[in-house]
Formats: sequence, C-alpha cells, structure tokens
Amino acid sequence: MSTMTHKERQKVGRLLAAKLLDKRIPEDAPEWQQVRELLCGIKEKKANKRPAKVSGTKKRQLEAIKKRKQIYPRLIEQGYANWQIGVKLGISRSVVSHDLMRFGLQAHQRYYWRATNTATGKTGYYTSPAAMRYDTHITKALWRIDRQAVVGPWLIERGCWYQDANDNWHEAPK
Repeated sequence: MSTMTHKERQKVGRLLAAKLLDKRIPEDAPEWQQVRELLCGIKEKKANKRPAKVSGTKKRQLEAIKKRKQIYPRLIEQGYANWQIGVKLGISRSVVSHDLMRFGLQAHQRYYWRATNTATGKTGYYTSPAAMRYDTHITKALWRIDRQAVVGPWLIERGCWYQDANDNWHEAPK
C-alpha cells in the first residue's frame, strides 16, 4: 500500500468502498478502516474515552477569568478597545469580547469625528461622516480631512473619542 501512487490509492479505495457499500456493511465496521487509510492517506487514531488533562488546568482557567473580571472595568474606564485590552493582557480580542459579554460589561462606543461650532460652542461626536453631515449640514468631502479642518463655522476633527460613565468625553488611547 505504501508503494502505490496517490492516484492508485484513490482508485483502490473507491473500488473497495463500492464493494463495502454493495454488501451494506455499516460505516463503523472495521472493514472501512482500510478505505479511510487509502482515501485519506492517514491512519485514524482510536478516540480516547477521555482526553488527557493536565492537573489543575480548570482551576487555573477559573483563576485567570476571575483576575480578568477585576481588570476589565479599569481598562474599559481608561477607554481601551477590546483589541487593546487583549494586547495588554496577552489574550485574543475574541476572548475579551466573550468575557465582556459573560460579565455583562461593554467597551465604550468609539466616535471618530468631532464637530465644534465656533460661533455657538456646541460640540458633537459622530461615528461616521454621514451622521455628522446630517447634524451639521456640511457637504464638503470629509474623507479629505487628515486631522482637522475649518468648514464654515465648524471645526471638524478626525480622531478617536469615547464617553465615560459620567458623560465626560476623552480622547481614546492609541
């Protein structure tokens, strides 16, 4: 079997499978093992009833989750996004998202545009240029703005801001 080419193994495997199907042999029968080896090119490992466990793994996982539960609120209040929290803690963004959902926490909404009316002093924060256009009635091509620009009475700034629990606005950490 090991001296056959890939095409030969595939052909023999298909013929053997056809014979087993004609005889209506169930798929979990040992005769199918050779077909699997021929078609897949690997031997299947016998499934262990229980995977090997490192002692204390579950306990360490629970301890790590407990520590993260204490750390998350502080990092969220400092304005970090999920991916930034993951980098700080050495875990993936998806683990952070899952943990936050589990603990009933949520990272702050990010706002990427700020428009300040220089005449009235009114400031608005927006997630998209379209939302800002609706509020300010600015028709200029906002994608051209690098960091800030003055358009009529409006000072338009591009950046990243968030609002904390006390309704104060902060520039998000980079």
